Amino acid sequence: MAEQSSIILHLHSLKDSIKSAFKVFEDIDIQCQEEEIKQNHTQAVEENKQYQEPKYITLTDQKRVLNNFDNLICQLQLVTPFYSDQKYLTFDQSDKNKKQAQLKNQQMWDQIKQEQKERFAKYQDEAIVDKIFQLDTKLKEDYEYSLQYMSGNQKKTIQIKLHDIQKLNPPNYLNDGIINFYLKFIESELIDQSLRAKTYIFNTYFVLKLCAFEKLQMIGQNDHPKLNELFKLSYEQIKKWIKEDLTEKEYLLFPINLPEHWSLLIVHKKTKSFADSLIIYLDSFGIMDQKLITIIKMYLHKINCDVNSIEVNYNDSPIKLIPAYQLLVPRQVNYVDCGAFLLEYAESFLSNPDYLLSDVESQDGIYKLKLFPRSLICNKRLLMKQLLIDLLEFDKETAISQYQQKRQAIMDQCKNEEDEYDQIDQAVFKEFTNQKNQMNIEHRQLLLDFYMNPQQNYYEQ
Repeated sequence: MAEQSSIILHLHSLKDSIKSAFKVFEDIDIQCQEEEIKQNHTQAVEENKQYQEPKYITLTDQKRVLNNFDNLICQLQLVTPFYSDQKYLTFDQSDKNKKQAQLKNQQMWDQIKQEQKERFAKYQDEAIVDKIFQLDTKLKEDYEYSLQYMSGNQKKTIQIKLHDIQKLNPPNYLNDGIINFYLKFIESELIDQSLRAKTYIFNTYFVLKLCAFEKLQMIGQNDHPKLNELFKLSYEQIKKWIKEDLTEKEYLLFPINLPEHWSLLIVHKKTKSFADSLIIYLDSFGIMDQKLITIIKMYLHKINCDVNSIEVNYNDSPIKLIPAYQLLVPRQVNYVDCGAFLLEYAESFLSNPDYLLSDVESQDGIYKLKLFPRSLICNKRLLMKQLLIDLLEFDKETAISQYQQKRQAIMDQCKNEEDEYDQIDQAVFKEFTNQKNQMNIEHRQLLLDFYMNPQQNYYEQ
């Protein structure tokens, strides 16, 4: 009984202690108003959004990457200032920790991409951007449009889905789906039958396979044996792609998908033989890789040999000597519209081939800055997005007519507006060219300097 009484007393004592403890809590105001909780949560979220200084970026890195932003476009054989593949970025040898090096890589490219967005916003018409995004309300998640066209005797189809159309929303890059669709749409729907019969537009994957850019950039400019070896290997992958007789064509258009950059190469064949041809290269950054030109010439030579059943010998071929011209065409002022420029180069060229091809052999013939007005590029994404919506909403003829009327209205409105066209002081450019040639600097870097330097780019002033 004594032991039982002792236990009961202990329990009562414990009960009193618990009561005292809860009494203390009752005296403390631990209740928070709902609004106060929300306020604290919002403050915490905002604090987390604040910019954190990158841990592994040094002042040297910032100067090398940010202060030389435009020059990075020509790093190695690349044509982009923010190429995301880590193997193309070289770090200091003192970077021993791989994880830290990778983090530094990502942080630097994040900063550069932010610069890109700011640059885009500086030159883009906000009203046009708003209209582009407003068109999203007319799109359904199951959107799908199929463009059918003939390639030789085969019927082929390009499908466009919602994720492709969303690439038209700035500041996205245009993807292969949009580029391939629109180029084939130009070829099959927007030009007349006579021009269509003598035109062939390659898809974006063709040059990507033929030129193998990662391998191409490791080969010297004049290392023709290695270039020839690369061509032979690459040609095996694409030799059965083309079903048409290209020797019957007058214009061959090669869309070029470099790492994060688009450009256009055009071959004009004047007679039955590719030996009597010329090449023009259109790039909104003014960049041209001569090795890529060499690979394209090798491809033309191979076609010529196959058709005429003669031995392949590029070194002794007259095709090796056909000229290639880098034309000064309307220039890009941001880092995201290269795809829009490619498409407008192609459409404007096929609207009037003679404008770009005339007088290219002369010293003054490279100036083709009147090819199209700046507003046409600003509206290009809007025009294409509206076209893709109209192709489902109306019959094809109505959709095409509406597109062509809108595009022509922009050109007519801008026709006499000097501010709509890029400007270059030809005398200054010639002097600049002579100085650079004396310093033995590559033509590619020369044009990039002239395109992107604020003192020489009309739209940067």
